[in-house]
Amino acid sequence: MTLGNFAALWQDNMKRLLAYSSIAHAGYLLLGITVLSNQGLIAIIIYFAVYAFMNLGAFFVVMLIANKIGSEELDDYKGLGYSMPLLGVSLAIFLVSLIGLPPTAGFIGKLYIFIALVDAKMIAVAVIALLNTVVSLYYYIRVLKNLYLVKPEKELPTITPSFANSIILILLLAPVIILGIYFTPLVDLAKSSVVLLGF
Repeated sequence: MTLGNFAALWQDNMKRLLAYSSIAHAGYLLLGITVLSNQGLIAIIIYFAVYAFMNLGAFFVVMLIANKIGSEELDDYKGLGYSMPLLGVSLAIFLVSLIGLPPTAGFIGKLYIFIALVDAKMIAVAVIALLNTVVSLYYYIRVLKNLYLVKPEKELPTITPSFANSIILILLLAPVIILGIYFTPLVDLAKSSVVLLGF
């Protein structure tokens, strides 16, 4: 977690930033394994399910933006939230979910990891994980700031993704939003899976 988050702090390339962020999220997943309990396994299943959607979604948006503007550099994201409304809002939602803030699915994933740690009396590890989340907040906020709070150096044309890409984007966005509000089916599925696995 710490390696991934601190490495991501210095990245100005969006793909590299998300790649190091992925290392940090792998660390969160490993926390569920260290607990060695049913609660830990449930947390891993929930976290992995929501992480798949939000991480794929973030990489997909970065790829679409790179195809449109020919750059993956963070400095070139200035004002893109206004010139690419759908892509800007989508990326913002995916990043908020990756941070682990409500009402997104990322919050539910991290919540169950923390519940598993507290249940296992691993309070010190839970505090370290929480501090890592605070570190990740900084580099994700940098992206959001460039998208919406920094004026572009030149006027940008309004760009919308193709119909097919918009559908894929909505299919990735829907679970991130819906599971952040109505997560009971996912939790039930995770519990059933643990029972089926015989733990």
